[in-house]
Amino acid sequence: MAEILSQNQIDSLLGTLISGVKEAEAVAPEPDIRVKAYDFRSPKLFTREQLKILFSIYENYAKILSSHVTGVLQTYTHVEIVNIEEQHYSEFNNALPDSVLIGMIDLSTDEEDEDGLMIMNISKEIGFCSIDRLLGGVGKTLENDREYTDIELGILEYFIKGMVHLMKNVWLDFLELTPKLMKLETNSRILQGVGADENVIIVVMNILINDTYGKINICIPAVTLDNLFKKKNAQTKKNVRKADQLTEAQRKADIIHAIHETDLELKGILGTVELLSHELINLEVGDIIKLHKPANALVDLMVEETTWFRGEMGAFHKKRAIAIKEKLERGSDPS
Repeated sequence: MAEILSQNQIDSLLGTLISGVKEAEAVAPEPDIRVKAYDFRSPKLFTREQLKILFSIYENYAKILSSHVTGVLQTYTHVEIVNIEEQHYSEFNNALPDSVLIGMIDLSTDEEDEDGLMIMNISKEIGFCSIDRLLGGVGKTLENDREYTDIELGILEYFIKGMVHLMKNVWLDFLELTPKLMKLETNSRILQGVGADENVIIVVMNILINDTYGKINICIPAVTLDNLFKKKNAQTKKNVRKADQLTEAQRKADIIHAIHETDLELKGILGTVELLSHELINLEVGDIIKLHKPANALVDLMVEETTWFRGEMGAFHKKRAIAIKEKLERGSDPS
């Protein structure tokens, strides 16, 4: 007979079950949910892969620039890329001091292209250090901040033109460009050509000349960069189509070559006649078989099993030959 539990035993059992559930809930691990913040008011226009392409381009640029500046200034120079990010132009412009050294660069690939602006900002420490070195000094920067003179701007224009020209080499594997320095600006508040709310890509590079440390910031508007990526995509599609056309042409050439090397059987048919079996068996040397063709009828020339030509029987170099007189259309009746 089964044991019957008392009410106290039932209450104790229920209490144990409830406490066990609560303990299990308390120790249950929380799910690992990773949430990434996204600002819908300023969406990102470029993918991570596109930013990686730019990082690779300007990583090579930093290496080439190190060697170039070292050769021009005849002193140790090291340039390295630090970061690349997308932000609003207003954020970039507001971070600049009032007095700056900015090169306005034209990246247009053709005359009809209007969206080809790029901005290069070089810190004043590097600017004055370069001037001092180019004029025969040891390459020290100024202790007191001041504006550039017209002569100093002329020297820097020559110096920066060489830096801009190097961009052509690093962009060449991606897209053929001819960067040109349009002008130098020293006031960041009067810069025009980029809207305040427009997205831009900022490439930040550190530069060290002897003991002088500074930065080079390259600002590429989204319109310019989008235009470059579109041209790259169009160029890639064009190259693919060209490659496909070359492949198709080569395939056709291979087929024609294979056909030219193929052995074909060529037969001349004088005529045809139907015979009974016993007539064929009783044929002897000297017998005459009458064909269903006039004596002056043309001979059919067959390639494999298709009649292509008609001609006349004759002789050529003491051998039997057929002179072609007619060319038949493919699929026509040879009769």
